[in-house]
Amino acid sequence: MTVVSTRTFCCCIPTRFGVVIIALIGLLGGGVISIAGGINAHLLSGSKVSIGILIAVYALLAFVSLLGLVGAIGRKLALIKLYFTILLAHLLFSMGMGIYAIFRVFKDSSTFMDACMSSKSAASVENPKQLCVDGLKLLKGLSVTLFIIFWLIEIWGCVIVNSYAGQLADENAVEGVVKDTEAW
Repeated sequence: MTVVSTRTFCCCIPTRFGVVIIALIGLLGGGVISIAGGINAHLLSGSKVSIGILIAVYALLAFVSLLGLVGAIGRKLALIKLYFTILLAHLLFSMGMGIYAIFRVFKDSSTFMDACMSSKSAASVENPKQLCVDGLKLLKGLSVTLFIIFWLIEIWGCVIVNSYAGQLADENAVEGVVKDTEAW
C-alpha cells in the first residue's frame, strides 16, 4: 500500500492542524467582527454601503471558515478547496481595502492635523504641533505595519490550506490505486 507523507509547516506541524487553527481564527475573528459591526453599524459614521460590505465579507469569512473546519476535520477535499478559494479572495479583497485605507490615512493627513490642533488635549501641552505630528507619524506607522502583518498571516494561511488540499488530493489518488501483485 502506498503511503502519502503528511505535509508540514514550521518544520513539524501538520498542515491539517494548521488548517484547523486557521479556520478557528477565521470563524472567531470573522464572527466577532461581523457581529460587532452589525451591532454598532448605526453608530459608525461614513458610508453605510462600505460598512455593510465589510460586515457581509467578514460574515462570509466566518461561514467559509466553518466549512474549512468541517473539511479539515472530515478530510473533505471539496470543502478545503472551497475554503482556499474564498480565503484567497478574502486576502485580495483585504489587500484592496487595506491599500485604500492606507491611502486615506496618508491623504487625509491635513484633516487629522486640523482636528488634532483644535482638540483640548493638544491645547493643554506646550508644543501642540509636535504632539499632532508625532500622533500622525504613529498612526501612519501602525496602520501600515498592522496591515502588512495581517496580510502576511493570511498569505501564510493560504499556503497552508493549499498544501493541505494537495495532501488530500494525493491521499485520494492513492486510495483509488489497486496493485496487482500476482501478475507474474
